Amino acid sequence: MAVAEMVFSDDINTRNPDLVSCTSVMWRKLIRLGPLEYASALAVMKQEDMEETVLDMAKKLRAYADAVHGPTHARIAAVETRLQKLEDKIDENHKKLREEIREDLLQISAVQIRGSGTQRRRSPARERGYTPRAELWFFLRDCRENMNRWDGKSTAALAQRVRELKEVKTQRGSSTKREAAPVARSRTAKYEDDDMSDPLEGTSKTYAQGKKDNQA
Repeated sequence: MAVAEMVFSDDINTRNPDLVSCTSVMWRKLIRLGPLEYASALAVMKQEDMEETVLDMAKKLRAYADAVHGPTHARIAAVETRLQKLEDKIDENHKKLREEIREDLLQISAVQIRGSGTQRRRSPARERGYTPRAELWFFLRDCRENMNRWDGKSTAALAQRVRELKEVKTQRGSSTKREAAPVARSRTAKYEDDDMSDPLEGTSKTYAQGKKDNQA
């Protein structure tokens, strides 16, 4: 509008639009172009009895805008700052949480690897017939061994004693079978001798003696 005044007015001697006088007509057009909620405030801003340039009115508009929107912009800026800080804190917490989860997973993997390695180391021993110390100890106790004697002894010593006891037990079982065999044979022979006798006439010897007496 200031440029139009410069072009179409013969009374203006300046070539600077900012130095053109802001007329009431120009100001009313500006008010109609602006937001309606600011129309009343802008209407009283232009004083009819004072000649003010476009630059003067522009400064008044900037001051009014700062007064109206300054606190709002400040609050918005404060909220944006707080939101940014909150986002940064959330990102930091997420990063820490990811690191903690990663460390936990690594520890779990390490424990699983150690556990599987221990199991692999123990399995061949089981296949070779290895007996845990506790089982050897219970076996000796069940055999009424003096456990004070074996307290502090090595596992190898316990295993040796267990083998000795098992061998003794095996030998006793074999001798018992050998002793039982003659008894069974003698009983069989006796049964065969008795089977030759007549239950009604006594033994075979008695029968033969009676026959001899009759012949006499």
